[in-house]
Amino acid sequence: MEKKTVLATATVGRVHGVEGFLRIYPLSGEYDHLLSLDEAQIELKNKERVHVTVKDTKMHQDALLMRFAEYPDRERAKLLSGGVMYIARDKCPPLEDGEYYVADLYGMDVCHSSTILGKVVDTSEGAQALLLHVRDNDGKIHLVPNMNPFVEKVDIENGRIILEMLEVMN
Repeated sequence: MEKKTVLATATVGRVHGVEGFLRIYPLSGEYDHLLSLDEAQIELKNKERVHVTVKDTKMHQDALLMRFAEYPDRERAKLLSGGVMYIARDKCPPLEDGEYYVADLYGMDVCHSSTILGKVVDTSEGAQALLLHVRDNDGKIHLVPNMNPFVEKVDIENGRIILEMLEVMN
């Protein structure tokens, strides 16, 4: 299964000050990889993606602020507010053993024993775990919590998620 080359990494908040700085909220909670970032893509509210060159990055109290060369002032920078920042996979934080990026779950087969029950087509945040939106062979969408006792194993290498409880697909 082909891995995505760019990953959603942060959301873009409101403008801070008059110089075009924007508040950046990392999806992982980690800031370090963003402090040395030189370029990114931002998906705007209308789903258009724009390339941005990072001009300046700084911390202000507990907020990460970024300014982009193509959006040099407050009014232009406002156009990016509410967007999602995508960066190259090789600029993302390294993964520990057993970790994976949510983007890697998309398109994975969902199986029980050796039977393929469907594919992951989307995800959303649940109260206790990430919810996998699994489209079964009849086109019906099932929400599967990505946690025990529902999911036994996420096998990134082989592109499949093994369910422990078949009932979650009923």
